[in-house]
Amino acid sequence: MSGITKTLFAIGLLLITVIGGFVYKLHRAQAEPEIAALLYPTPKLLPEFNLVNHKGESFNHDQLLGQWSILFFGYTFCPDICPTTMATLSRIMKDVPADVAAKVQVVFVSVDPERDTPERLSNYVPFYNPDFIGTTGTDEQLKIISMAVGAVYLKMPMGDSYQMQHTGRIFIIDPMGRRFGIFADDNNVPGTLNAQQIKQDLISIVRRY
Repeated sequence: MSGITKTLFAIGLLLITVIGGFVYKLHRAQAEPEIAALLYPTPKLLPEFNLVNHKGESFNHDQLLGQWSILFFGYTFCPDICPTTMATLSRIMKDVPADVAAKVQVVFVSVDPERDTPERLSNYVPFYNPDFIGTTGTDEQLKIISMAVGAVYLKMPMGDSYQMQHTGRIFIIDPMGRRFGIFADDNNVPGTLNAQQIKQDLISIVRRY
């Protein structure tokens, strides 16, 4: 084979490789559904924190390692957002494929430690799904985890009692314990959740990253 022939052969092989890679990426992009969730360009490691779960056991950063975690901040006396969101998350977890469900844990973080004891959480959280984890902690520890992910809450006096105003967002933590993203609101109804979109996003995130 002459030098010119070898050169042309090499160029042809290179072109085939480049075109093949482009076609593969194009096909993959078309096959994989678009993710609506907000994903951070650079996931940020969460700081150390120490909460207690609904079984009275310690729940800290180590419990976020090795699987995807879905964090939702609320409280058991919540009249609307929390029951709706917990029911929606339970339905999503029952609908996703088994390989995805096995890699995801849902964590309810109560921002009302004054009333939400582990005992109360043990009656509340498993009602929606026995695999869900309920957690709470001191005001100091709750501030550490809430500020790290961007969750906001505020105690609002209501006569002789009070309510907790809190963010309704659902936060995504990756298997390395890093703040990875936030599930987006329903585009058609701002402030509400699109269960089908979250389900599809969750499947895509777990299988893709």
